[in-house]
Amino acid sequence: MSEQAHPPGWMRPAKTLAELLADAQAAKIAEINDAYTEQVRPLVREYPEIEQQTWVAQNTEAGEYLAWHASQQGDAPVTPLLDAILLGRNGDGGSETLYQLSLAVRDNAERFTQAQQLTGRRQRLVKQVRAAETVEGVTGIQW
Repeated sequence: MSEQAHPPGWMRPAKTLAELLADAQAAKIAEINDAYTEQVRPLVREYPEIEQQTWVAQNTEAGEYLAWHASQQGDAPVTPLLDAILLGRNGDGGSETLYQLSLAVRDNAERFTQAQQLTGRRQRLVKQVRAAETVEGVTGIQW
């Protein structure tokens, strides 16, 4: 607001301790989220979001196929997602097999699962920030 909107000598009241704490918590959570994103982004940056949305299904199909491949018991599981990916990866002359693709999917999933420690750390720190009762308590929390 412009100064003309308020009478001369008008001052904005100082923020309450609760408001200062809320501001510090919001800023700290943003800082934690930024640090988390900075560390996780290299793990997923090469993958478009729409592909990332299929990772759970890819991993499920790959796990089922690898389990079947190891035992060769019964019929092979249905793997429509991996079959489609394999068709695209092989194009007209590729030779990658469903087994090889399943191994690659599993390896990527394991690597990303290990990185989820960062997700747990982010969640723990955000919980600490929300539980902090003072601005000093919030500022003491570091990524």
